[in-house]
Amino acid sequence: MSPLPTLPKYQLYLLSKKLVPEKNAPYYAYRVSRYLTFSNNLGNMDKTEMLRRCLDDLQSRQHMED
Repeated sequence: MSPLPTLPKYQLYLLSKKLVPEKNAPYYAYRVSRYLTFSNNLGNMDKTEMLRRCLDDLQSRQHMED
């Protein structure tokens, strides 16, 4: 991942609500950022199809950090 935190406000939200352990906040922020990037490139596609394609894209990446 990059040296700058991914979606820092989202990570703070996750931590403030105790939704994830501190060590996992960057991972969840990374996944959300990938989804947002992916979904912004698809335009007016059906939401179900968009989610399926996003999950397929994430599964195709073999060397993703946990």
